[in-house]
Amino acid sequence: MNIPEGRVSEQVAYFKPYKGHVRNPGMGIISMAISDHMVTGYSPQQRAANDLKKPFKLKEKMLEEVCRLPFIDNLYIRVGWNDVQKAEGRLDIIPEFEMAVEAARRAGITWGFRIMQASPSNEREDLLPDFLRGRLPVYPYYDGAFYGPSPKKLPLYTEEYLQYWNEMLQMLGEKYDSDLSLAYGDVSGFGLWGEGHHGCHVKPEEPVVDLELDSRERTEEIVGTLIDSHRKAFPKTPMVLNLVLSEYKAAQDAIQNGCWVRRDSYYHWFTAEHAARGLMKRGDAAMIFETVMPGIEMEDNKDAAFRRNYMELPDKMCDYGAAYGIVGFNPLDTLYAAHMMSGLFETFSERAGYRLRPSIVWKATDPDGGRSLILGMVNDGSANPPGTVSFTAEGMGGKTQVQVNGANFSGRMYLVELPLPEGCGSIVELSMTLTMGGKCMPVRFAADTGEGKAPEKLRIFLNHE
Repeated sequence: MNIPEGRVSEQVAYFKPYKGHVRNPGMGIISMAISDHMVTGYSPQQRAANDLKKPFKLKEKMLEEVCRLPFIDNLYIRVGWNDVQKAEGRLDIIPEFEMAVEAARRAGITWGFRIMQASPSNEREDLLPDFLRGRLPVYPYYDGAFYGPSPKKLPLYTEEYLQYWNEMLQMLGEKYDSDLSLAYGDVSGFGLWGEGHHGCHVKPEEPVVDLELDSRERTEEIVGTLIDSHRKAFPKTPMVLNLVLSEYKAAQDAIQNGCWVRRDSYYHWFTAEHAARGLMKRGDAAMIFETVMPGIEMEDNKDAAFRRNYMELPDKMCDYGAAYGIVGFNPLDTLYAAHMMSGLFETFSERAGYRLRPSIVWKATDPDGGRSLILGMVNDGSANPPGTVSFTAEGMGGKTQVQVNGANFSGRMYLVELPLPEGCGSIVELSMTLTMGGKCMPVRFAADTGEGKAPEKLRIFLNHE
């Protein structure tokens, strides 16, 4: 901020931090609406047993109950390729997917998605659309607790596979990319769960091996192609990249160029290398953390990473800079946690994401008579706003606006200078918006104004007399 010689300023407002839940774009608490883990169980033994049972069917009432929870900000849809496409050249989206999108829209919250091409925890042996089954080459594998008498199938990353994956993404983007309620979409199509994992049992009795299906150079090309396909299909929607993929240069380049990042757990699989590459992300990109499993304590005390209480995980995730945190794998997990251990949501509600407020507001007058507000902006959250923040001052004579990259709101106070509108009178109203990708949405101030909620606008009184 430039300070002209002879400028005079005086403090005109102060705002304390708001302590409750704040619902804003680009942050919040996620409930998985539909996934390949549509089973319950709130001890390690229950979960292991139920993972092998037939999944429950998603009901509209479940989604309505989840969306009524005041601290749920986002629904996550995690489905197979066969759940969005059956035949060539058209989408065939399952009713549960569309049900979840509509539930989010009705509730005024957002949603995100991942389309998986392989999942050991899915009932089917493969997740290929019907028209590609038997047409694309696949590799048999078994995975941990999820293998049964027959192996699951991982599609190989042939040119034909990449072509049809790209076509599916293009159709999905045409349908949903402009939807303001769509907050983010995951880069997928590579590895188990679409997350990049290739550690599998080739045979049930043999140890896990890392499947090397292509040369390193070819694998780099594959990852780059999948990233490019996603980016082109969803130019308006933030792209999320799992940190398992971050070992590839194409993924590292995407992270450094503004891609959001996801970590599929905080447990011992979260390596220092993943952490370092996640911190390569730009300051105006978001971090998403999976998943806190309510009620499940890990019992392996030989591994220091497992000597933890699941109730502590939200704090650990926020320590790393979580913009979003997920609780559970399905709506019933979320509802169980909300009713049986609501404290799981408190840390996410008070720390996750960004929490912007002007700690101090000055009125400044320049020697030439120009007047402005100077906002001493503070971020009380664990993450930066993932995009560009626009500040607007509106008075009787009109309004003015300035834009600030979200990376600036980190650590210490940041001064934002906002010219006062001509003839604005003695009162102006401040408001904010956040632009992420090609989408712009209003932002609430995390300021305590005595209203019992985070306000959309702040009134600034310029004259005290």
